[in-house]
Amino acid sequence: MKIKSMVLSTILFTQAISTSFAADLVNVKDRILTQKIYLETYEDIFGNPAYARFDDFSELVDDLPKKKKKEVLEFVKHLDSKVPESILRPLVYWRFIKPDSKKVEKVLSFYMFYNVLTVRDYIDNPIKPASEKSEAVTILRTLTTENVTTENLATIAYPLIQKKAALMAKEGGSTAFASAIRNEKIISRKISAELKDYDPYVLSYLGIVKGNKVDVISENKRDLDRIKWLNDRVIFNGGSLDFDSDFIKMPTAEDPTGHIIFKEDPIYMKIRDMIDDSKDSVFIDIFLFGGTLGATLSEYLIDQALIKRKTNPDYKVLILHDYATNYNMLGEMMPVFEYIKKRIETEPEVAKTVSLLQANIQRHPPGIPFGITNLIPKTKETCKFMESKSTYYESKIDHSKVIVVDANTDRPQAYFGSKNWTDHSGGYYYDDAIYVKGPSAALVQASYYRDIEAALTEDKLEQDCFYFKEKGFDNKKYLPRKKEILDWFAIKKEKYPVVGDQPMRLAEADVDGTIKNVRNQLVDMIKNAKKNVYMEQLFIYDPYINDALIKRKLEVPDLDIKILADHNGNFGLNGLPNTLFIKEMQSYGIEIRARKTYGIPFTFPNGHEQEFHQENHRKITSVDGKVLLGGSSNLNPDTLQGSFREFGAQLYDVKVIGKFETKFLEDWHNLEKTMEMDIENFQATVGGKSLSIEFSELINGIGSTLFRNKDKIEKRY
Repeated sequence: MKIKSMVLSTILFTQAISTSFAADLVNVKDRILTQKIYLETYEDIFGNPAYARFDDFSELVDDLPKKKKKEVLEFVKHLDSKVPESILRPLVYWRFIKPDSKKVEKVLSFYMFYNVLTVRDYIDNPIKPASEKSEAVTILRTLTTENVTTENLATIAYPLIQKKAALMAKEGGSTAFASAIRNEKIISRKISAELKDYDPYVLSYLGIVKGNKVDVISENKRDLDRIKWLNDRVIFNGGSLDFDSDFIKMPTAEDPTGHIIFKEDPIYMKIRDMIDDSKDSVFIDIFLFGGTLGATLSEYLIDQALIKRKTNPDYKVLILHDYATNYNMLGEMMPVFEYIKKRIETEPEVAKTVSLLQANIQRHPPGIPFGITNLIPKTKETCKFMESKSTYYESKIDHSKVIVVDANTDRPQAYFGSKNWTDHSGGYYYDDAIYVKGPSAALVQASYYRDIEAALTEDKLEQDCFYFKEKGFDNKKYLPRKKEILDWFAIKKEKYPVVGDQPMRLAEADVDGTIKNVRNQLVDMIKNAKKNVYMEQLFIYDPYINDALIKRKLEVPDLDIKILADHNGNFGLNGLPNTLFIKEMQSYGIEIRARKTYGIPFTFPNGHEQEFHQENHRKITSVDGKVLLGGSSNLNPDTLQGSFREFGAQLYDVKVIGKFETKFLEDWHNLEKTMEMDIENFQATVGGKSLSIEFSELINGIGSTLFRNKDKIEKRY
């Protein structure tokens, strides 16, 4: 009987897979709809401060009349073993404290759908035991309906779940209501007892999407000659941008002369190749974009757009950029954006093809801790004053480095990672970029739809905080075309061809902080690590990540954890803030080294002196040779809590990951490339002066304690 059951399960699994990939197509529309369901329920479940934190919710319950409070406590007692607290709180709120049956339905629908999504992710995850997946398909269909697959959950299963939730919400008494919830199989079934290595959580509502070709590209020149070459051609502090220069030209197969970076660096050559391949559209969201590198790329992009337009009159280019933060690179970047803007204004064909939008960063949660920014009035005058500064005072940034081509065709491609596109932030830094061709590339553009919607805001307060309005860099001139731009940008195709055999899970912090899954994905990778964790990171002072590493090292003492960090030379603090947790992590056997990075002092044409320093700007982690996470997200609290707009992905291609790990270990053991992080003799540098070892250790101790307690102090949820 058991053999018969196994055979039946295998048949069901085979049917599910074949249905999912009928005619080798991947249903992207269903994934977008799944994420939309989460976004539309977020405010009523997770975003309401009345019950988002346990302490605040407890006060609400304590303030209820005695009889009502007793009823609530009995209700919770019935369900606390079946429903997590994060769902129970909004459920109690909308049922008993501020009754709203529609909100109750929404909470129940979301929770049941969430449980179903955990099974979807189990089936799609290439790391989960293959022997268990047929059983997972059986569970998925038992919980929903026979014709469901991981490709149509939102389309088929969610409407059925909504009907179930509506019936439950109509139960009159609290006991009957609790019983209806307890008896619902989607809620009561103990899936963890049936599936080996089952995870009762969702790490991305878009899920793990199959059918892609993927790669990690990490190569670019970083030597001192590269820094010197770029320094000799600076376009600011007395230098100038001259498009007639022989080096501000894109090298091509027909004419290989031109900018040295596009002749030597695969990481930038890939961007050029994608522009060449595009036939329908190019979308770019780039944080730092300037210098001779940015000038060469922007000229080539626009000229190519005009060529493409002759074949396809509907060809479009959209560039999104955050002007509010420039990290002292305004002089390097603005000439490039002024060039793009001028061509849009003076060339009608360019205006029909190219749009240049300012990113709206106002919706991110603040990155400055402890509510300090609340002391500063948020007014048009404040924002105007901040235009002269190098970063926005609330530490809200669109930190993306993304390019997507042909998202609404059968051949979408995307490229994203840590690499900025300026001479002095990218031209000689250590970086990584992820390339994907296939269905996941279309989802990259889909993830930025709300960014474009936010950029085209009609909210007066948000418009007041756009920078350089008097120079025409706000988005008002695009508002009459708002619907046209959004309609063009939206992903309209339902299904995309399979082009490879690699799955991918996207990782991001979105436009308003409702999606911020990078930390969760990385913690999940760490807690499942069995052999090794290899990390190369600009920053390594997020307490959640560091504590996860320590915990896993205690659980698996033989786990090989190696971290290649940056020495933070550009900050001039001799290692801070990366030093905050290093001594503690090293005490548990976690190995930490730093890239050997160098700088060159330079005197500008106007006499200004400055040192340009290399940076280990990578943000990449691999575990067990099986899963890799890369992108633009730094491992520090403000980035991971959603203050920055970030984008990355998890890859599962063992060949690609193996290539990364081999190179990582080669560099780790090469004493000419890496060095020890000597925390025992660490001396912080402040204002050019070295502090004592004892005081420096105190700074690290206080700083790490403060970061560990930051969320609690801020009452962050």
